[in-house]
Amino acid sequence: MRKVDHDSRRQEVAEAAARLIGREGLEALTTRALAKELGCSIGVLSHYFNSKEEIVIAAFQWADQRIDARMQEAIAGNDPHLDDFFPVIKAGLPLNEESDLEWRVRLNLHTFALTHGESLKTVREKDAQFRDLMLMMIADMQRKGRLRDDIDAQIVTDTAFDLVIGMAQNLVKTPMAGREARSEYLFGLIELLRPLSSNVAKSA
Repeated sequence: MRKVDHDSRRQEVAEAAARLIGREGLEALTTRALAKELGCSIGVLSHYFNSKEEIVIAAFQWADQRIDARMQEAIAGNDPHLDDFFPVIKAGLPLNEESDLEWRVRLNLHTFALTHGESLKTVREKDAQFRDLMLMMIADMQRKGRLRDDIDAQIVTDTAFDLVIGMAQNLVKTPMAGREARSEYLFGLIELLRPLSSNVAKSA
């Protein structure tokens, strides 16, 4: 089997696993259920993954890549302002059916990772990448006077990161129709990071 075919099939399995986890929870992820989801035999799965943990990690990566793609698109500008930070945060929250599925997969993995070392390593590495990306953006805005610089960039980053994770966890438990309103206060907090001179100019 060519590598491209093998990788493509692994992605199909990962997507099917992610949808199964998002829809029914991690406990529903069995080889039998996954094979049924894919319309293949149980034996076929062993050609692509050696364990359930490998499948769970692949499902997490599938979901994470989609979240990443939206956030990278939001960050696409090379000269960020605070106003550019709002869509970055919004892109990382479960505010529609697609992102809801992705976050359900992520949150299921977070629980799974507490007792599975390889999964925990994957979560930590991914979190570190996201923090680094956010830190670069925040530090750059502070250097250019577009963000308050009286708060350390690392503290702003850690606070924003923790708020997004916590907010996402609360939003998946909130009816979809109320999620935008539920998340509004988070954007109000981000607005407080605007330099005072900008706030004065904005209200004038």
